[in-house]
Amino acid sequence: MTDQQKKSEASARGFKPAWWLRGGHAQTLWASMMRKVRLDTRRERIESPDGDFIDLDWAGDSGPIVIVLPGLQGDLQSSHVRGLMQHCVKHRWRAVLLNYRGRGEPNRLAHSYHCGMTCDLDYLAGLLARREPDTPISVVGYSVGANICLRWLGQCGRDGKQAPVKAAVGVSVPFYLGDVARKIENGFSRIYQNHLLKSLRGDLRMKMESRDVGLDITLDQLHELTTFCEFDERVSAPMNGFADAEDYYTQTRCDAVLQHVSVPTLILNARNDPLVPADLIPHENDVSDQITMEISDHGGHLGFVSGRWPWAAKFWLDQRVLEFLAPFA
Repeated sequence: MTDQQKKSEASARGFKPAWWLRGGHAQTLWASMMRKVRLDTRRERIESPDGDFIDLDWAGDSGPIVIVLPGLQGDLQSSHVRGLMQHCVKHRWRAVLLNYRGRGEPNRLAHSYHCGMTCDLDYLAGLLARREPDTPISVVGYSVGANICLRWLGQCGRDGKQAPVKAAVGVSVPFYLGDVARKIENGFSRIYQNHLLKSLRGDLRMKMESRDVGLDITLDQLHELTTFCEFDERVSAPMNGFADAEDYYTQTRCDAVLQHVSVPTLILNARNDPLVPADLIPHENDVSDQITMEISDHGGHLGFVSGRWPWAAKFWLDQRVLEFLAPFA
């Protein structure tokens, strides 16, 4: 066993789930629904090179910068986003949330974001590096945001490009969205599918009401898209230039490029994640030696809640993420 693997196992054991939240669903839902975080932010809108716009939400006034990528349909109201951003401010860092195109407000172009869209992260990281060349920049991605982050880092390494960030963290990484989409069609996990699809259909409806997006589907037919595979086949794939849903899943998977990551990176996943099948988690031998894998038996999806009592819950992710990033700041 390598030193990195020993460190990984030791750190993974550092998370102890709350006794009152032992299951993956409990961890996932409690962290998402019950956590409330006060946070002061300011918004900045930047123009993208392709003529669209990207909205940023900033917290903190000075210090190292952490780019935050939320999960699918996530935004500033997401508890995992607010928690990390608040934690950054407490440590005198800055956090900037990259809002995905088309999330909550129609963007200008026909396409919106998808789970493999790395161009906005690439542009933002480069822009911040040019603005503040002496400021350390890191990036943290959650769920789909983790897929985008890791795919970007892998693409940079594969193409011989140095990513302008010092370190990165991916939390509850989906690795291959095809298997995730199929997993959440079954059992209690359908609750996540229904919630996310309702949000996706809502954003798509707003966009279709404002412009032609080139889809062979009417507003009245949106309610017929009740699984991710259906939505991705009829919307995500054609809207973003993929042949079909399977082509979309194959071309956007991040596990195919993890061996090329050249930036110190931490991956945090739980084996009892109710969205991500445990057999998708790659072995340490299948990823770059710059990647530290910390895999816990418990934690759910974006959960990792500990603490003795519900009124004194502790959110281990916030602490662990900044602990990993601190040496590079």
